[in-house]
Amino acid sequence: MKRVVVTGIGAISPIGIGREEFWRGCMEGLSGIRPIRGFEVGHLRSRLGGQVEDPEYKSYIKSGNLRRMDRISRMVVASVKLAMEDAGLLIEEEDPERVGIIIGTGLGSSKTVDLFFRDLVRDGPNEVAPLLFQTSVPNAICSHASIEFGIKGINSTFSHKEASAESAIVHAFEALRRGKADVIFAGGADEISEPLYNVYATLGGLSPQRSPYPEGMRPFDRTRNGIVLGEGSGIIVMETLEHAHQRGAPIYAEVVGYGMGGGNYGILSYDRDGHSMANAITQALGDLPQVDYICAAANSTQALDQAETIAIREVFGKKVKGISISAVKSMTGEFDASGGIRGCAAVLSIKEGIVPPTINYRETDPECDLDYTIQGATRREIESALLNGFANGGANISVLFKRFS
Repeated sequence: MKRVVVTGIGAISPIGIGREEFWRGCMEGLSGIRPIRGFEVGHLRSRLGGQVEDPEYKSYIKSGNLRRMDRISRMVVASVKLAMEDAGLLIEEEDPERVGIIIGTGLGSSKTVDLFFRDLVRDGPNEVAPLLFQTSVPNAICSHASIEFGIKGINSTFSHKEASAESAIVHAFEALRRGKADVIFAGGADEISEPLYNVYATLGGLSPQRSPYPEGMRPFDRTRNGIVLGEGSGIIVMETLEHAHQRGAPIYAEVVGYGMGGGNYGILSYDRDGHSMANAITQALGDLPQVDYICAAANSTQALDQAETIAIREVFGKKVKGISISAVKSMTGEFDASGGIRGCAAVLSIKEGIVPPTINYRETDPECDLDYTIQGATRREIESALLNGFANGGANISVLFKRFS
Protein backbone atom coordinates (compact mmCIF):
# COMPACT_ATOMS: atom_id res chain seq x y z
CA MET A 1 0.00 0.00 0.00
CA LYS A 2 1.19 3.52 -0.81
CA ARG A 3 1.57 6.25 1.80
CA VAL A 4 -0.81 9.22 1.45
CA VAL A 5 -0.03 12.82 2.38
CA VAL A 6 -1.80 16.19 2.40
CA THR A 7 -0.06 18.86 0.34
CA GLY A 8 -2.60 21.64 -0.12
CA ILE A 9 -5.51 23.36 1.62
CA GLY A 10 -8.38 25.41 0.21
CA ALA A 11 -11.12 26.86 2.41
CA ILE A 12 -14.16 29.00 1.67
CA SER A 13 -15.55 29.48 5.16
CA PRO A 14 -17.59 31.88 7.32
CA ILE A 15 -14.36 32.84 9.14
CA GLY A 16 -12.08 33.32 6.17
CA ILE A 17 -11.27 32.63 2.53
CA GLY A 18 -8.10 30.69 1.73
CA ARG A 19 -5.66 28.90 4.01
CA GLU A 20 -4.09 31.94 5.70
CA GLU A 21 -7.31 33.83 6.37
CA PHE A 22 -9.17 30.71 7.51
CA TRP A 23 -6.38 29.72 9.90
CA ARG A 24 -6.13 33.26 11.24
CA GLY A 25 -9.87 33.10 11.97
CA CYS A 26 -9.35 29.81 13.82
CA MET A 27 -6.46 31.21 15.86
CA GLU A 28 -8.37 34.34 16.81
CA GLY A 29 -11.47 32.38 17.78
CA LEU A 30 -13.44 34.39 15.24
CA SER A 31 -17.17 33.78 15.05
CA GLY A 32 -18.61 33.53 11.56
CA ILE A 33 -22.16 33.40 12.92
CA ARG A 34 -24.40 36.41 12.31
CA PRO A 35 -28.06 37.23 11.61
CA ILE A 36 -29.28 35.36 8.53
CA ARG A 37 -29.22 37.34 5.28
CA GLY A 38 -30.95 36.63 1.99
CA PHE A 39 -34.32 35.34 3.18
CA GLU A 40 -36.91 36.05 5.86
CA VAL A 41 -36.55 34.39 9.28
CA GLY A 42 -38.65 36.80 11.34
CA HIS A 43 -41.33 34.15 11.87
CA LEU A 44 -38.80 31.77 13.44
CA ARG A 45 -37.19 31.67 16.89
CA SER A 46 -33.84 30.84 15.24
CA ARG A 47 -32.35 33.69 13.25
CA LEU A 48 -28.59 33.11 13.09
CA GLY A 49 -26.36 31.36 10.56
CA GLY A 50 -22.74 30.86 9.61
CA GLN A 51 -22.96 32.30 6.10
CA VAL A 52 -19.99 32.77 3.76
CA GLU A 53 -19.11 36.23 2.52
CA ASP A 54 -18.72 35.30 -1.14
CA PRO A 55 -15.37 36.25 -2.67
CA GLU A 56 -14.99 37.63 -6.19
CA TYR A 57 -15.40 34.27 -7.88
CA LYS A 58 -14.15 35.53 -11.24
CA SER A 59 -10.71 35.62 -9.63
CA TYR A 60 -10.84 31.82 -9.38
CA ILE A 61 -13.07 30.65 -12.23
CA LYS A 62 -13.02 31.13 -16.01
CA SER A 63 -15.76 33.57 -17.01
CA GLY A 64 -17.34 31.18 -19.51
CA ASN A 65 -17.71 28.48 -16.88
CA LEU A 66 -18.67 30.89 -14.11
CA ARG A 67 -21.96 31.74 -15.81
CA ARG A 68 -22.99 28.07 -15.77
CA MET A 69 -22.32 27.53 -12.06
CA ASP A 70 -24.64 28.03 -9.13
CA ARG A 71 -23.31 29.30 -5.81
CA ILE A 72 -22.21 26.04 -4.20
CA SER A 73 -20.40 24.98 -7.39
CA ARG A 74 -18.56 28.28 -7.32
CA MET A 75 -17.54 27.68 -3.71
CA VAL A 76 -16.21 24.21 -4.53
CA VAL A 77 -14.35 25.26 -7.67
CA ALA A 78 -12.81 28.24 -5.88
CA SER A 79 -11.68 26.09 -2.94
CA VAL A 80 -10.17 23.53 -5.34
CA LYS A 81 -8.29 26.36 -7.03
CA LEU A 82 -7.04 27.63 -3.66
CA ALA A 83 -5.94 24.13 -2.64
CA MET A 84 -4.22 23.58 -5.98
CA GLU A 85 -2.27 26.82 -5.68
CA ASP A 86 -1.38 26.09 -2.05
CA ALA A 87 -0.02 22.69 -3.11
CA GLY A 88 1.93 24.18 -6.01
CA LEU A 89 0.18 21.67 -8.25
CA LEU A 90 0.16 22.36 -11.99
CA ILE A 91 -2.60 20.29 -13.56
CA GLU A 92 -1.21 20.82 -17.05
CA GLU A 93 1.92 18.94 -15.99
CA GLU A 94 -0.06 15.99 -14.60
CA ASP A 95 -1.66 13.00 -16.28
CA PRO A 96 -5.32 14.17 -16.05
CA GLU A 97 -6.52 10.57 -15.75
CA ARG A 98 -4.45 10.18 -12.57
CA VAL A 99 -5.98 13.25 -10.93
CA GLY A 100 -9.35 12.87 -9.20
CA ILE A 101 -11.92 14.72 -7.14
CA ILE A 102 -14.16 13.32 -4.40
CA ILE A 103 -16.57 15.65 -2.61
CA GLY A 104 -18.99 15.12 0.25
CA THR A 105 -22.20 17.12 0.51
CA GLY A 106 -25.47 16.88 2.38
CA LEU A 107 -27.81 18.19 -0.30
CA GLY A 108 -25.54 19.67 -2.94
CA SER A 109 -27.11 22.62 -4.73
CA SER A 110 -29.95 23.20 -2.27
CA LYS A 111 -30.61 26.75 -3.48
CA THR A 112 -30.86 25.58 -7.08
CA VAL A 113 -33.22 22.77 -6.08
CA ASP A 114 -35.35 25.38 -4.30
CA LEU A 115 -35.53 27.55 -7.42
CA PHE A 116 -36.28 24.54 -9.61
CA PHE A 117 -39.27 23.43 -7.55
CA ARG A 118 -40.57 26.97 -7.06
CA ASP A 119 -40.68 27.37 -10.85
CA LEU A 120 -42.19 23.90 -11.25
CA VAL A 121 -45.02 24.56 -8.79
CA ARG A 122 -45.68 28.13 -9.93
CA ASP A 123 -45.41 27.79 -13.72
CA GLY A 124 -45.53 24.08 -14.52
CA PRO A 125 -42.95 21.72 -16.03
CA ASN A 126 -42.80 23.48 -19.40
CA GLU A 127 -41.55 26.71 -17.85
CA VAL A 128 -38.74 25.35 -15.67
CA ALA A 129 -35.30 26.59 -16.77
CA PRO A 130 -33.31 23.55 -18.05
CA LEU A 131 -30.11 24.97 -16.57
CA LEU A 132 -31.59 24.63 -13.09
CA PHE A 133 -32.14 20.92 -13.56
CA GLN A 134 -28.61 20.11 -14.69
CA THR A 135 -27.07 21.95 -11.75
CA SER A 136 -29.50 20.63 -9.14
CA VAL A 137 -28.09 17.09 -8.98
CA PRO A 138 -25.58 16.60 -6.11
CA ASN A 139 -22.68 15.50 -8.33
CA ALA A 140 -22.82 18.74 -10.35
CA ILE A 141 -20.38 20.37 -7.92
CA CYS A 142 -17.73 17.74 -8.70
CA SER A 143 -18.46 17.92 -12.41
CA HIS A 144 -17.97 21.67 -12.54
CA ALA A 145 -14.56 21.36 -10.87
CA SER A 146 -13.54 18.60 -13.28
CA ILE A 147 -14.55 20.71 -16.26
CA GLU A 148 -12.84 23.82 -14.93
CA PHE A 149 -9.48 22.14 -14.33
CA GLY A 150 -9.45 19.27 -16.82
CA ILE A 151 -9.63 16.54 -14.16
CA LYS A 152 -10.28 13.17 -15.83
CA GLY A 153 -9.66 10.71 -13.03
CA ILE A 154 -11.93 9.58 -10.20
CA ASN A 155 -15.02 11.77 -9.90
CA SER A 156 -17.34 10.87 -7.02
CA THR A 157 -19.82 12.51 -4.67
CA PHE A 158 -20.82 11.20 -1.23
CA SER A 159 -23.72 12.15 1.02
CA HIS A 160 -23.64 10.79 4.58
CA LYS A 161 -25.26 13.61 6.54
CA GLU A 162 -22.75 15.17 8.96
CA ALA A 163 -20.08 12.65 7.95
CA SER A 164 -20.21 13.49 4.24
CA ALA A 165 -16.80 15.15 3.89
CA GLU A 166 -15.10 12.54 6.09
CA SER A 167 -16.54 9.89 3.78
CA ALA A 168 -14.98 11.66 0.78
CA ILE A 169 -11.59 11.84 2.52
CA VAL A 170 -11.73 8.13 3.41
CA HIS A 171 -12.52 7.07 -0.14
CA ALA A 172 -9.78 9.31 -1.52
CA PHE A 173 -7.34 7.74 0.94
CA GLU A 174 -8.27 4.22 -0.16
CA ALA A 175 -8.02 5.07 -3.87
CA LEU A 176 -4.60 6.66 -3.45
CA ARG A 177 -3.01 4.00 -1.32
CA ARG A 178 -4.22 1.33 -3.74
CA GLY A 179 -2.64 3.18 -6.67
CA LYS A 180 -5.87 4.20 -8.40
CA ALA A 181 -4.72 7.85 -8.65
CA ASP A 182 -1.74 10.09 -7.96
CA VAL A 183 -3.64 13.13 -6.67
CA ILE A 184 -7.20 13.59 -5.39
CA PHE A 185 -8.95 16.76 -4.29
CA ALA A 186 -11.09 15.68 -1.34
CA GLY A 187 -13.38 17.45 1.11
CA GLY A 188 -16.89 18.77 1.25
CA ALA A 189 -19.29 21.65 0.73
CA ASP A 190 -22.81 22.74 1.63
CA GLU A 191 -24.83 25.94 1.48
CA ILE A 192 -27.68 27.42 3.50
CA SER A 193 -30.97 27.73 1.65
CA GLU A 194 -34.34 28.99 2.82
CA PRO A 195 -36.13 25.58 2.72
CA LEU A 196 -33.22 23.88 4.48
CA TYR A 197 -33.19 26.48 7.25
CA ASN A 198 -36.95 26.24 7.72
CA VAL A 199 -36.86 22.43 7.87
CA TYR A 200 -34.17 22.43 10.57
CA ALA A 201 -36.13 25.06 12.53
CA THR A 202 -39.43 23.19 12.20
CA LEU A 203 -37.84 19.93 13.36
CA GLY A 204 -36.50 21.74 16.43
CA GLY A 205 -32.86 21.19 15.50
CA LEU A 206 -31.77 24.83 15.57
CA SER A 207 -30.80 26.79 18.66
CA PRO A 208 -32.75 28.01 20.63
CA GLN A 209 -35.36 25.30 19.95
CA ARG A 210 -38.00 25.77 22.64
CA SER A 211 -35.45 26.63 25.28
CA PRO A 212 -34.99 29.29 27.98
CA TYR A 213 -31.37 29.71 26.88
CA PRO A 214 -30.40 32.17 24.13
CA GLU A 215 -29.64 31.23 20.53
CA GLY A 216 -26.02 30.36 19.90
CA MET A 217 -23.42 27.76 18.98
CA ARG A 218 -21.67 26.52 22.14
CA PRO A 219 -20.51 22.89 21.97
CA PHE A 220 -20.00 21.06 25.29
CA ASP A 221 -21.52 23.95 27.27
CA ARG A 222 -24.22 23.01 29.78
CA THR A 223 -26.71 25.45 28.21
CA ARG A 224 -26.24 24.26 24.62
CA ASN A 225 -29.61 23.96 22.92
CA GLY A 226 -29.16 23.06 19.27
CA ILE A 227 -27.11 23.91 16.22
CA VAL A 228 -26.60 27.09 14.28
CA LEU A 229 -26.64 26.22 10.59
CA GLY A 230 -23.46 27.01 8.65
CA GLU A 231 -22.05 26.62 5.15
CA GLY A 232 -18.76 26.54 3.29
CA SER A 233 -16.32 24.46 1.27
CA GLY A 234 -13.10 22.84 2.44
CA ILE A 235 -10.75 20.92 0.16
CA ILE A 236 -7.46 19.18 0.88
CA VAL A 237 -5.03 17.97 -1.78
CA MET A 238 -4.23 14.33 -1.07
CA GLU A 239 -1.54 12.54 -3.02
CA THR A 240 0.75 9.57 -2.79
CA LEU A 241 4.00 10.25 -0.99
CA GLU A 242 5.91 9.07 -4.05
CA HIS A 243 4.15 11.63 -6.26
CA ALA A 244 4.59 14.42 -3.71
CA HIS A 245 8.33 13.72 -3.52
CA GLN A 246 8.64 13.63 -7.31
CA ARG A 247 7.33 17.17 -7.63
CA GLY A 248 8.93 18.52 -4.46
CA ALA A 249 5.58 19.32 -2.85
CA PRO A 250 5.20 20.74 0.66
CA ILE A 251 3.68 18.22 3.07
CA TYR A 252 1.30 19.28 5.85
CA ALA A 253 0.58 15.86 7.31
CA GLU A 254 0.12 12.20 6.50
CA VAL A 255 -3.23 10.38 6.40
CA VAL A 256 -2.67 7.09 8.21
CA GLY A 257 -6.01 5.57 9.12
CA TYR A 258 -9.76 5.75 9.42
CA GLY A 259 -12.65 3.99 11.06
CA MET A 260 -16.37 3.64 10.43
CA GLY A 261 -19.12 2.65 12.83
CA GLY A 262 -22.89 2.56 12.44
CA GLY A 263 -25.50 3.41 15.05
CA ASN A 264 -29.15 2.40 14.81
CA TYR A 265 -31.01 4.57 17.32
CA GLY A 266 -33.15 6.30 14.70
CA ILE A 267 -33.03 8.23 11.45
CA LEU A 268 -32.70 11.57 13.29
CA SER A 269 -30.87 10.27 16.37
CA TYR A 270 -27.22 10.11 17.32
CA ASP A 271 -25.63 7.00 18.85
CA ARG A 272 -26.70 7.70 22.44
CA ASP A 273 -24.22 5.43 24.19
CA GLY A 274 -21.36 6.47 21.90
CA HIS A 275 -20.34 2.86 21.22
CA SER A 276 -20.37 2.99 17.41
CA MET A 277 -18.48 6.29 17.62
CA ALA A 278 -15.92 4.60 19.84
CA ASN A 279 -15.71 1.80 17.29
CA ALA A 280 -14.88 4.29 14.52
CA ILE A 281 -12.21 5.96 16.67
CA THR A 282 -10.64 2.62 17.60
CA GLN A 283 -10.44 1.51 13.98
CA ALA A 284 -8.85 4.82 12.96
CA LEU A 285 -6.18 4.56 15.66
CA GLY A 286 -4.96 1.13 14.63
CA ASP A 287 -1.92 0.42 16.81
CA LEU A 288 -1.58 4.03 17.93
CA PRO A 289 -2.35 4.19 21.68
CA GLN A 290 -2.91 7.94 21.92
CA VAL A 291 -3.58 11.12 19.94
CA ASP A 292 -2.70 14.70 20.81
CA TYR A 293 -5.70 16.53 19.36
CA ILE A 294 -9.28 15.64 18.46
CA CYS A 295 -11.16 17.91 16.07
CA ALA A 296 -14.56 17.03 17.47
CA ALA A 297 -17.85 16.42 15.71
CA ALA A 298 -19.59 18.20 18.62
CA ASN A 299 -22.31 20.50 17.28
CA SER A 300 -23.96 22.08 20.32
CA THR A 301 -26.71 19.50 20.63
CA GLN A 302 -27.20 17.83 23.98
CA ALA A 303 -27.11 14.36 22.43
CA LEU A 304 -24.06 14.46 20.15
CA ASP A 305 -21.72 16.37 22.46
CA GLN A 306 -22.42 13.97 25.32
CA ALA A 307 -22.20 10.85 23.15
CA GLU A 308 -18.88 11.92 21.63
CA THR A 309 -17.51 12.60 25.11
CA ILE A 310 -18.58 9.10 26.20
CA ALA A 311 -16.97 7.58 23.09
CA ILE A 312 -13.65 9.38 23.60
CA ARG A 313 -13.56 8.35 27.26
CA GLU A 314 -14.39 4.74 26.33
CA VAL A 315 -11.50 4.53 23.87
CA PHE A 316 -8.75 6.34 25.77
CA GLY A 317 -9.63 5.71 29.41
CA LYS A 318 -7.15 7.42 31.75
CA LYS A 319 -5.06 8.61 28.79
CA VAL A 320 -7.87 10.97 27.81
CA LYS A 321 -6.46 13.66 30.11
CA GLY A 322 -3.57 14.21 27.72
CA ILE A 323 -5.77 14.92 24.68
CA SER A 324 -6.74 18.42 23.57
CA ILE A 325 -10.28 18.59 22.15
CA SER A 326 -12.00 21.43 20.34
CA ALA A 327 -15.08 22.07 18.20
CA VAL A 328 -14.38 24.24 15.16
CA LYS A 329 -18.13 24.23 14.48
CA SER A 330 -18.49 26.75 17.32
CA MET A 331 -17.00 29.29 14.90
CA THR A 332 -18.47 28.15 11.57
CA GLY A 333 -21.79 26.55 12.44
CA GLU A 334 -22.90 23.02 11.62
CA PHE A 335 -23.45 21.63 8.13
CA ASP A 336 -23.31 18.14 6.70
CA ALA A 337 -19.97 18.59 4.94
CA SER A 338 -18.28 20.65 7.66
CA GLY A 339 -15.60 17.95 7.80
CA GLY A 340 -14.04 19.63 4.77
CA ILE A 341 -13.06 22.83 6.56
CA ARG A 342 -12.56 20.98 9.85
CA GLY A 343 -10.18 18.64 8.03
CA CYS A 344 -8.25 21.72 6.92
CA ALA A 345 -8.09 22.81 10.57
CA ALA A 346 -6.94 19.40 11.79
CA VAL A 347 -4.11 19.27 9.24
CA LEU A 348 -3.02 22.83 10.02
CA SER A 349 -3.03 22.09 13.74
CA ILE A 350 -0.34 19.47 13.15
CA LYS A 351 1.70 21.70 10.87
CA GLU A 352 1.51 24.77 13.12
CA GLY A 353 1.46 23.08 16.54
CA ILE A 354 -1.65 24.97 17.62
CA VAL A 355 -5.05 23.74 18.84
CA PRO A 356 -7.92 25.96 17.62
CA PRO A 357 -10.43 26.94 20.31
CA THR A 358 -14.02 26.11 21.12
CA ILE A 359 -15.66 29.51 21.47
CA ASN A 360 -18.79 30.51 23.42
CA TYR A 361 -18.13 27.96 26.20
CA ARG A 362 -19.29 29.41 29.53
CA GLU A 363 -20.86 26.80 31.82
CA THR A 364 -19.37 23.38 32.62
CA ASP A 365 -21.50 20.35 31.91
CA PRO A 366 -20.67 17.47 34.30
CA GLU A 367 -21.53 15.04 31.48
CA CYS A 368 -18.96 16.69 29.19
CA ASP A 369 -15.83 16.71 31.31
CA LEU A 370 -12.83 16.34 28.99
CA ASP A 371 -9.97 18.73 28.17
CA TYR A 372 -11.78 21.12 25.82
CA THR A 373 -9.71 24.02 24.51
CA ILE A 374 -11.91 26.96 25.54
CA GLN A 375 -9.67 29.90 26.49
CA GLY A 376 -8.36 30.67 23.02
CA ALA A 377 -5.98 28.81 20.72
CA THR A 378 -3.32 26.81 22.57
CA ARG A 379 0.19 25.90 21.49
CA ARG A 380 1.30 22.29 21.85
CA GLU A 381 3.26 19.72 19.88
CA ILE A 382 0.78 17.72 17.84
CA GLU A 383 2.07 14.48 16.40
CA SER A 384 -1.39 13.13 15.60
CA ALA A 385 -4.86 14.57 15.15
CA LEU A 386 -8.19 12.80 14.87
CA LEU A 387 -11.04 14.22 12.78
CA ASN A 388 -14.47 13.00 13.90
CA GLY A 389 -17.56 13.10 11.72
CA PHE A 390 -20.55 11.70 13.59
CA ALA A 391 -24.00 11.96 12.01
CA ASN A 392 -27.54 11.37 13.14
CA GLY A 393 -28.97 8.30 11.47
CA GLY A 394 -25.88 6.23 12.16
CA ALA A 395 -22.92 7.29 9.97
CA ASN A 396 -19.84 7.68 12.19
CA ILE A 397 -16.38 8.23 10.68
CA SER A 398 -13.00 9.09 12.20
CA VAL A 399 -9.90 9.99 10.19
CA LEU A 400 -6.38 9.97 11.64
CA PHE A 401 -3.70 12.43 10.51
CA LYS A 402 -0.07 12.32 11.69
CA ARG A 403 2.95 14.57 11.45
CA PHE A 404 4.92 13.53 8.39
CA SER A 405 8.32 11.99 9.02
